[in-house]
Amino acid sequence: MTEIPQIVEDLYEQLVIIPDQKDWPDYLGGNPAVAHRLYSFYYGLRAGYQLANALRETPFIP
Repeated sequence: MTEIPQIVEDLYEQLVIIPDQKDWPDYLGGNPAVAHRLYSFYYGLRAGYQLANALRETPFIP
């Protein structure tokens, strides 16, 4: 397995914010590992969607 680049760790710390446990949905059952996994996935999807939209809005200039 390869090591995770430092930039990935830095971006994770800056971009992924795990909400307070009192704000978690009931189905998480107070499980921090599941919360981290789901919220990280959510923020990754959100960032990808925002990037894709930004690229679509940029006009193509040959």
